[in-house]
Amino acid sequence: MTVEQNNESIMVCVHYGPHGQRLIQRGSRLALLLRAPLTVLTVDSSRDYEYNADRERYFSAWEKLTKEVGGEFLIRKCLGRRTADVIAETARERGITQIVIGQSGRTLWEEITQGSFINDLIEQLGAIDLHIVAVQRYPDMLEETHEKGIPAFLVKQGEIYVLSEQEEGRETINGIFFRELHTDFNNGLFKTVTNGEPQYLRIVQGKWVKPH
Repeated sequence: MTVEQNNESIMVCVHYGPHGQRLIQRGSRLALLLRAPLTVLTVDSSRDYEYNADRERYFSAWEKLTKEVGGEFLIRKCLGRRTADVIAETARERGITQIVIGQSGRTLWEEITQGSFINDLIEQLGAIDLHIVAVQRYPDMLEETHEKGIPAFLVKQGEIYVLSEQEEGRETINGIFFRELHTDFNNGLFKTVTNGEPQYLRIVQGKWVKPH
């Protein structure tokens, strides 16, 4: 992406979860339209000794996509600070004029997009424009956040249901499994139909996680 110098500078904030790709694509389109440089920021709250392979795969995929669209990918540690403080600090350092963030009820963005986070961020950003992208719930965005669905079963083992390629036993749920992009684990959504209505069950590492 060829960028001409002007007064605009775009930053996309992505958090651990399947919607980072969509946000980066949205930010890159905005940067291309405004002929502005693009920065993609993720704020990492993990400790130095903590390792999460799934999260690292997301980071690697986001960095690759960011570079493909001509942007720069940044990882900033919280180090005990609030996420809003880290975002605002990075924006000031890099002369950012517009920020794109995502809001979703089913990802870890929920933690920072409820309560006073938005108000705190707006107060700190001053003249910086803030774009809040409503990350749509499934099934609307399945084609952008998950792989193509495959026939599968949820087989009851004790008190839990486990994802399986084969039907086993009486208490088996028939459906279609959509694996999240950028993960080698069986994380995603299991679609089943009950009384003619589709239901989407959350699958984490091959197990159905029932809502509390």
